This record gives sequence, C-alpha cells and structure tokens, in this order.
Amino acid sequence: MTNKFIISKYFSYVIIIFFVVILIITFIHLDVNIIADFFYGIVSGLNTNNFFSLILIFLLFILRSTSIIIPVLPGTIFSATAGFQFGFTQGLVIIFFADFFSCSISFLLARKLGRKYITRLLGSRQMRRVESISQDYLENNYFLMTALLMSGFFDFVCYAIGLTKVTWKRFMPALIFSIIISDSPFVASGVAARKIKDIGLKNFLQKILNGELDTISGNYLFLFITSFLIIFTLAMINIYLQKKSNIIK
Repeated sequence: MTNKFIISKYFSYVIIIFFVVILIITFIHLDVNIIADFFYGIVSGLNTNNFFSLILIFLLFILRSTSIIIPVLPGTIFSATAGFQFGFTQGLVIIFFADFFSCSISFLLARKLGRKYITRLLGSRQMRRVESISQDYLENNYFLMTALLMSGFFDFVCYAIGLTKVTWKRFMPALIFSIIISDSPFVASGVAARKIKDIGLKNFLQKILNGELDTISGNYLFLFITSFLIIFTLAMINIYLQKKSNIIK
C-alpha cells in the first residue's frame, strides 16, 4: 500500500515536471507574431459552420489558456473574439472555462513546485512581478486577493497566491467571481462589434490588432469598475483594521 502511494506520488510529480518542461520550451521559442498570424490565418480561411465553430472554440480555449499560464500573449483579443462569434453567454462560458483551467494550473504549479521552478518557467523579470505582490496581504485579506484577481495582472496573481498558504477552497470562490466580472466587459465588446454591419470576423480581428476598436466598453465595463472599486475599498478597510488591531496589541 505504501509503495503504491509512493509510486502514485512520484508519478504525479513526473507529470507536473513534464508539463513545466513543455511550457519552458514553448516560452523560450515563443513568437507572439507567429501565433497571432496563425490564429488570424485559420479564422480567415474557414467558413462559418459547425465544424468551424468547434475549431474556433478549441483555438480560443488553448490560446486564452496559454496567454495566462505564460503571460506574454495578449489575452483580451480572445475574449472579444469569443463574444463576437458566439454571443455574450456562450462567449463568456468559453472564456470562463479557459480562465478557470489556466488559473488553476498556475496556482497548482506554484503550490506543488515552489518558487524555484516558477522562476525558471516565467523568468526572473516576470518573477519579480509575482514577488512584488505582498504575500501577507494576500493571505490575510480576502477582498484584496479578489480585487487583484480582477486586475490586468491576474495571471501573475495566481502564481503569487499559489506560493502563499491560501488554500484551494479559499482561492476558488474568489477566482470564479473575478473571472465572471472581469471577463464580461471584454466579451461584451465583441458582441457590440458584431452589431456593426458588414464588419465580419476577419475585419473585426484586423481592427482589434490595429487598435481601431476598443476591447472593453458598455454597461459591463461599469459593472466591472463598480465591483472592483467596492472590493478594493473593502480590502483597504480590512488592511486599516488589521494595522489598528496590531497597534492596540
């Protein structure tokens, strides 16, 4: 029984290390322009049908997930594309699962492998961003952790949380809430762009890449900003109360 447990434990570590090696190789040889051109070429060359939809969903899931696990790709374009092609509800579901999967992977990689391996994966420059996030505040301030997960550098935050003592059960609700709130404006921007006559998916992607269309707008932007400000305010109040409590002690 003990031998089986040891074998199972080492096997899980082998799988994780293999996954990390693949990510490191990908990161070293990664060319953002090549990936962008590949994605654009695939979309441009296919017709709108069920088979195309399945391929596009797979591409969006893989590229969005990769942009979070290896934070060098611009991930917002994939959120907007999901909204443009599949509508708000379906688009948000696609991006939600991609974000949940990739953020969970980032958290577990940091938790299982530690700081040394994450530094190798991300590089020293990116690791400094992770380390700049205060572990004390993340561990003791749930609101601040949620607010940071809603921010533009949430991909680094997932690694940072994995390096703390925050449990998975505590991390998961904050992650789910932050994904839904922070992804909604970007997906909605794709839905809004779809209403522009004769724009087409090909022209939409081209305009996004050229900076001719905003990737975040509408009522969902207001919801995102309001939610972020409320949670961030609660986080600051929590920090103030903790400091005041320490002074009294």
